[in-house]
Amino acid sequence: MSAIRRFMNWLGGGPDLNKLIFRLDVFCRKLDLQRKMLEKEASKSRQRAKKYRLAGNMDATRMYLQHHLRFQKWALSVDAYRLRIEGLQTQLRQSQAMGEVAKILGQLNSALGGLKNQVKVPEVAKLVDQIEGNLRHFEMTQEVAEAGIERMAVSTEVTDTEVKDALKELDSEIEVETGTSLPEPEKRVSELEQEIQRLKEEG
Repeated sequence: MSAIRRFMNWLGGGPDLNKLIFRLDVFCRKLDLQRKMLEKEASKSRQRAKKYRLAGNMDATRMYLQHHLRFQKWALSVDAYRLRIEGLQTQLRQSQAMGEVAKILGQLNSALGGLKNQVKVPEVAKLVDQIEGNLRHFEMTQEVAEAGIERMAVSTEVTDTEVKDALKELDSEIEVETGTSLPEPEKRVSELEQEIQRLKEEG
């Protein structure tokens, strides 16, 4: 029996598609809540980075800036996938043909997989697992829809360049607020090395 035939038979006797659409609506609302929580964590990490920069602790500053950027990218990624899934949900409501439904469900399955792989947050993974459990009834849609799947490319990697740019932005903010210039990180390290050498010579 062909995949499309099995899918049509499933639609005739399987779970109600409307229930899946409702669950997707709940899922998207929970994703939006996760986005807000990730944005909050990003903000907290930046504040910690600022505190350590003012204290002159560059290692801690860079670490928290990296966390800030990572949480920020995760938040954007969650929202990008949420919008994609909401779009597919709308298409499901409007779809009529069996093949069209199969294609949309295949794209939905792909989007869920991408979200889980890109955003390494336990709460998000748990939400995806729950909705994927509902989609297991539709497994044959992959065979029907594979050729038509649109794959999203959302990068959540944090590069050294991005951390350096974030540090420059943080320094500029501190300088405006305090009215004083901060030493460049590399210059500060050099000064510390010179001080250590001086103390050794005196000892």
